[in-house]
Amino acid sequence: MKRVLLFALAGLLLVGSAYPQPSELALHLYGCGSLPNGDFAKNLGEDARLTRRAGFDIGEKVGLAQAGFGIGGELISPVWFRGLNWVFSTKLLINSADAGTPQSEFRSQLGDSVDLSFKMGQWINVPVMTGFRYDQHFTHKYTLYGMLQAGINFSKAPSRQATRGTLIVEDTRFGFARDFGFETGFGLLFDQTYSIGIRYLQLSSPRFEGTRNLSEKQFPKIFNRKNAILGEERSISMFVLTLGIQLFR
Repeated sequence: MKRVLLFALAGLLLVGSAYPQPSELALHLYGCGSLPNGDFAKNLGEDARLTRRAGFDIGEKVGLAQAGFGIGGELISPVWFRGLNWVFSTKLLINSADAGTPQSEFRSQLGDSVDLSFKMGQWINVPVMTGFRYDQHFTHKYTLYGMLQAGINFSKAPSRQATRGTLIVEDTRFGFARDFGFETGFGLLFDQTYSIGIRYLQLSSPRFEGTRNLSEKQFPKIFNRKNAILGEERSISMFVLTLGIQLFR
């Protein structure tokens, strides 16, 4: 299904290139704030537990993501008819991860007297997408637009380190993963220059690979201290608020 959507979108772009089109090209640059949604925003899964061989299990697809920030850019070119534009975009989105909730949960499972602490890294998402934007001009000053894009997201899950006193009992790190995603949203342009908008990004559930180092003092039944993570799923979705400037058009 993902490949079908990508090929269909590519086909529309190729067909569009066969029609006479205006030569105007715009560059839209913006800063943004991101608000995690769904499982991506959950602090812990219902099945969060302390395992004997695999470290601290926070639950399936749970993200622990908190509000974040980012930057983005879009190339915009008119196609087919007035108001319709082809868009090519990329963003860098960074979200911190909640360490307090899993720390409290696993402290209670081990006993409140246990000196357990968590440190979490950051979520990094880099969606590269293409699609269409439609501009509705109400006056010479104000333009309302809606958009739909699809593409590939490159994502890195946050690292996790758990310590008891001075002893590191778990150190988990991930590499980048990729998966299909889409984006939809709308916004307002003032004087064809200044913009404000809201987007929704659904970036699927990438399968992350990495390494997990465990201490046998905390997990005495482990086979090895260093364990490969071969496909840990995490669901990613968020709302993004943008504030930017459109150049050249």
